[in-house]
Amino acid sequence: MRRVLAAALLLALVAPAGADEAEPPAWAKALRLRGRLAEEFAYRLHDPGDVSKLKTLGWLDGKYAFSESVAVRAAVRGWYDAVFEATDRYPANVERDQKTDLSLREALLIVGLGDLDVRLGRQQIVWGEAISTFVTDVVNPKDFREFVLPDFSELRIPIWALDATYRLAEGVSVEGVWTPDTRTNKLPKQGAEFQFARFPYRFRNPVVRLPDDADEFSLARSEGGVRLSVLRQGWDVALIYYDEADKSPVLFQRRVAQPPGPEVVVLDPQHPRLHIIGATLAKSFEPVVMRAEAALTLGKRYETANPLDPDGVVGRDTLDWLVGVDYTFFETVDTALQLSQKVLMGSATNLTRAGVAAQVTTSVTLRATTGFFDNTLNPTVLFVAGVNRGDFRLSPRIDYLVSGAVTLSVGADLFEGPHRTLYGQFDRNDRVTFTTTWRF
Repeated sequence: MRRVLAAALLLALVAPAGADEAEPPAWAKALRLRGRLAEEFAYRLHDPGDVSKLKTLGWLDGKYAFSESVAVRAAVRGWYDAVFEATDRYPANVERDQKTDLSLREALLIVGLGDLDVRLGRQQIVWGEAISTFVTDVVNPKDFREFVLPDFSELRIPIWALDATYRLAEGVSVEGVWTPDTRTNKLPKQGAEFQFARFPYRFRNPVVRLPDDADEFSLARSEGGVRLSVLRQGWDVALIYYDEADKSPVLFQRRVAQPPGPEVVVLDPQHPRLHIIGATLAKSFEPVVMRAEAALTLGKRYETANPLDPDGVVGRDTLDWLVGVDYTFFETVDTALQLSQKVLMGSATNLTRAGVAAQVTTSVTLRATTGFFDNTLNPTVLFVAGVNRGDFRLSPRIDYLVSGAVTLSVGADLFEGPHRTLYGQFDRNDRVTFTTTWRF
């Protein structure tokens, strides 16, 4: 019996080898599958030093082309973080939120009809490519549970949307986006590793916070916008307009009488409507590439600690802009230098958001990358500093390509600055990271 089973197994192995010489069926040519597995380990350096991430991640995506003009794409991602088994530092609400995840990252029907391209389904729509910040990248909500440390393709939360692009002329196109999928940013729970610092403002009265029950799918609250792109003589220019609800909740206050006791302060998370007008620009002046982005947000609201403000919220239209220069030194070291600012149309006094240092908040970013040994060993360093209050983030990393399928990475994320600044709030969260990635 064992010999029969061995012979059957041998035939099963030999048959596909012979079949490789034959022409594969048409459906096999049209189908493409690929995936990744990764193990991410992070160790927190400050007291109490401990493992802060022990995450196993998996990605799988596929594409099937019915013809040259019609295709479908799908992708899923899942993870399990064993840090919640290895340590008891994090509360139960954080474990429920971050221990496991399974999400549909892409489910697209792609249709090309001459000058018209249509993408219908769950997707990421990228309108800006800033470093370590978001200016015109406004369509997708973001997952900030690990701050802005992961790759931006992982930070963006995919949405169900219709994205149509029409070529008006050579180098000129207009893109329209519409979505009823009004998802909001994912923020870390209280007690999470990268929980945002709270402003030291205390109410004298009892406080009740209402749940954020904004609908994730609503035709009445649907969002959309347009993007006009022009490519002429190396100038890549785009103008954008987007109408959306604020993707981060704003806590409006109201006082409710509770006789014979004191009034109760009710915090009501709301998502005010925003109108975003912006532009992007890129141009190569060999050997330098210049980049710029700007976005004016109308209707922006900020929480205030001013006790005299009746609803605890003030309106401040906000301009975000950046200018960047990319340059390669010695033909081996790629660098990107970026200056960005957030400008409030009004005073920043008493505002409680860590990313707002003043009426004009300025930051500088430098990224440098190079490669050794035929680009199998690739070091990268990212430095981002807040100019107003001297807080910064330093993230060095080395990627080693063991093979075409396996990559080993060693890195660190170091933070410094006053406690209530964008990066200084994590000055006790310095960490080293080790990642193994296998692509198939």
